[in-house]
Amino acid sequence: MRTVAAIVIAGLLCGAAPCFAQAAAESDVAAFYRLRAEGVAAANADDLATAEARLAEADGRIPNHPGLMLMRARLAAAAGRPADALALAQRYADTGLSMNLGGDPALAGLGDQPGFEALAATVEANRAPVGADRLTPLAAVPGVVLVESVARDEARDRWLVALIRGRTIVALDDAGTVSPWLGDDPSIGGVLGLALDARAGVLWAATSPLPPAVNGLAPDAPRPASALLKIDLASGRMLARYPAPGEQMLGDVALGPDGAVYVAGGDLLQLKPGGEVLEVLVPAGPMRSPQGMAVTPDGAALITADYSSGLWRVDRSSGAAVRLAAPGNASLIGIDGLISDGRVLYALQNGTAPQRVLKLTPDAAWRRIEAVEVMAANLPQLDEPTTGLVHDGELVFVSRSQWSDFDGEGALTSPEPEPALISRLRLD
Repeated sequence: MRTVAAIVIAGLLCGAAPCFAQAAAESDVAAFYRLRAEGVAAANADDLATAEARLAEADGRIPNHPGLMLMRARLAAAAGRPADALALAQRYADTGLSMNLGGDPALAGLGDQPGFEALAATVEANRAPVGADRLTPLAAVPGVVLVESVARDEARDRWLVALIRGRTIVALDDAGTVSPWLGDDPSIGGVLGLALDARAGVLWAATSPLPPAVNGLAPDAPRPASALLKIDLASGRMLARYPAPGEQMLGDVALGPDGAVYVAGGDLLQLKPGGEVLEVLVPAGPMRSPQGMAVTPDGAALITADYSSGLWRVDRSSGAAVRLAAPGNASLIGIDGLISDGRVLYALQNGTAPQRVLKLTPDAAWRRIEAVEVMAANLPQLDEPTTGLVHDGELVFVSRSQWSDFDGEGALTSPEPEPALISRLRLD
């Protein structure tokens, strides 16, 4: 049975978290990770009944988590309930995700069961390329650079591109020529999120000492720190630096209609107009890993992608955060970049198989997702897509970031990585 437990646990999106203490006000996200950890522990102890019960509870807290759906299917197969196993695996496939069905020891053994052929057909359909006719390259960024974000400086006909490994921001003209832009500064770590305020003539950028940015630095070299940077758009000169509270790493950045700046870290942070320090809007906890953000058309809220639990609506005044409901066949886990054109949301999902570009249609109040459409998937240009923007009827985004060329310590794993790639996806 230890072998069964190992098969069941394999393939999770995130590793099992430490058991959380249950409290009266336990959030859905905290409960999910507590219940999943308890389920994994029970499976390791060969207590499949308890494992199944805990994981079913976790599924109710955060539905359609890819790793959890597959774990539940494997447990059902191990418990001798093939029909339940196939139903759970079919539910996974119905979200548009794929798997190595033939290489999964627990599920491949169900090949003689009714319903297996339908599951295999769905999985195979989910491997089909989508969007090849509308996705084209805009520019390649050569070298080992690890590109995270791109912004458009319309007044100067150029793109500004954030480099994590390069620890800088470069300019990219419409012919694809890359030139230096942000001046050298040893205090700058990897550059991640960008938000351009054309009216103020300012570029906002988040910098953090992520492993790929600091790997290989000499022991006596200055150690960069996490901060929000305010940069003069015309000259590339740094105007101000706003340190991150505590030790948290900063990532995505968004701009409010009033000039407020929002930064995703462990907390969801804000710099109020005219403010001098980053303040906590939503403390870590309700969301486990906030990523991309988009302001609602009425300016009242931020739609925020939490990598581990889906989309949230955050009130910009109070910080109250509520998870957005979505269609029953949608899996919105693993979203990194989130972009809005004022009508719909575009999500760059790199924490699933396949990695995808999604079009998400909200209701009129922007309080739930009504429809999900896959706009691009299973294409060679999609390799750890990160962030982007809508420009001239196209979604311009980092489609190949080079994240897959680094290990967890920030060391390069590919001797000669393919260039980072910025692509454009034609929209309707």
